[in-house]
Amino acid sequence: MSSKPAVISVIGSLNVDLVTRTSRVPVGGETLTSESFNIGWGGKGANQAVACARLSRTSQQASSGEKSDVEVRMVGAVGDDEFHEGFLKAMREDGLNTEKVKILKGKKTGVAVIVVETGTGENRIMFCPGANYDVEVMDLVDADASVALFQLELPLEVVLHNMKTAREKGVETIINPAPAIPLPEEAYHGLGHLIVNETEASTLSGIEKPTSWDAVAAIFIARGVNNVIITLGGEGVFYKTAKQQSASQPGQIVPARKVKVVDTTAAGDTFAGAYTVAVARWKVMSQGADFDLDAAVAHANRAASMTVQKAGAQSSIPWADEVPGA
Repeated sequence: MSSKPAVISVIGSLNVDLVTRTSRVPVGGETLTSESFNIGWGGKGANQAVACARLSRTSQQASSGEKSDVEVRMVGAVGDDEFHEGFLKAMREDGLNTEKVKILKGKKTGVAVIVVETGTGENRIMFCPGANYDVEVMDLVDADASVALFQLELPLEVVLHNMKTAREKGVETIINPAPAIPLPEEAYHGLGHLIVNETEASTLSGIEKPTSWDAVAAIFIARGVNNVIITLGGEGVFYKTAKQQSASQPGQIVPARKVKVVDTTAAGDTFAGAYTVAVARWKVMSQGADFDLDAAVAHANRAASMTVQKAGAQSSIPWADEVPGA
């Protein structure tokens, strides 16, 4: 273990999740009695930060207060409402540094209304940004960060400014561009890692109905991305590097693990967190060695498979010792 911890700076959203579980989604004008309702902590930024924290330490390390070789810092904003104290306390209990989460006076914490179909585990989400959209355009990436991880639940100009800042500071940069909107070309220049699902890959590449993930990845690599990872749900994960593209080699697929799907909420966030931990450790400890993309994707895939077997967002994210080995 390196004496210097790897530092992950997660710049993203913090939302309260209002989760309703139902056998099916009602049609227009219909009222259904749901199976359950819960309030939890979420937001793609906070979920991915919690995933980074949990997947960089064991449950025993967490309960004993033992330091990890990875420090995870959450950067974002909440409102000064009834939710923020419990939210930040829960994140600190997971081992996160929340010093850079601003509590904005007179604002509401972001809210995500989530409907989960219990038969399939599929979810539908409506997002009200609240304080997330009041994060200002300024430098939020610490110079000592090993990795900066981004999503798209903050204002786009905040994300683009800090992606550029991270690269200028030599910080490894990862983006999971969700919810997906087309990004300017500058977002891809020198981008280390792009993690997208099928829908996001289609939206960002401009290919409406992809028939070849190699072709989709080639578009992102041509824009300047080094590692392209496309999560395919039950079909597994496709990934390709710029090095493979230049050598005219195809990308690779890791099959999905066969598990009982209870709730897909936060599965993508778990994948992103596990992957980011691998990048952060490599950044600090590699001593010039190439990043082991195969191992990182395989481990992230296994971690995500644990999340879908439980209900909830952050409550379903596993600790490092709960993820099965290869």
